[in-house]
Amino acid sequence: MTLILAACGTSGSGEDSQQLRGIGFTAQAPAGWEVERPPRTVLAGSPDGPESVAVANFRLAKPFRPELWLEAVGELNDVAARLAERLGPSALVVRSGSTTLDGRRGRRYFIDYRRDGLDMQDRVYFVLNGRREYQLTCRIVVDDDDADIEACDELTRSFRLV
Repeated sequence: MTLILAACGTSGSGEDSQQLRGIGFTAQAPAGWEVERPPRTVLAGSPDGPESVAVANFRLAKPFRPELWLEAVGELNDVAARLAERLGPSALVVRSGSTTLDGRRGRRYFIDYRRDGLDMQDRVYFVLNGRREYQLTCRIVVDDDDADIEACDELTRSFRLV
């Protein structure tokens, strides 16, 4: 299931942000965004548009071990391709690579697509920890407004395992 988390408006700390809490994690989203809690997910969406940020977590069948990283990358590549397929025929993974979230090795995927006449991008990040997979998703409108990207950056900077 694609979890959507992106932002527009202000982001940061204090009164400009709100804390998102879920099973085993905390993160920040822009203040004033509407928070929902579908199963396994915490999602915050902009009241003014399609932008959102989300964190979902899934139980892994077996505990992740760092020596399995290359195998995990292959599986995460497949997951990202399936997420793109669900976004429609125009969706394409345009960038992927390794990243670090909360000091842990992770993967990131940028998926471009069109929806309702808008150029959109989902930025999907994965972190594996023990028996948990965390999926952070930022949904942004691709335009010249950096506010969307700031909210995504705040989400990934503030993500903490607890």
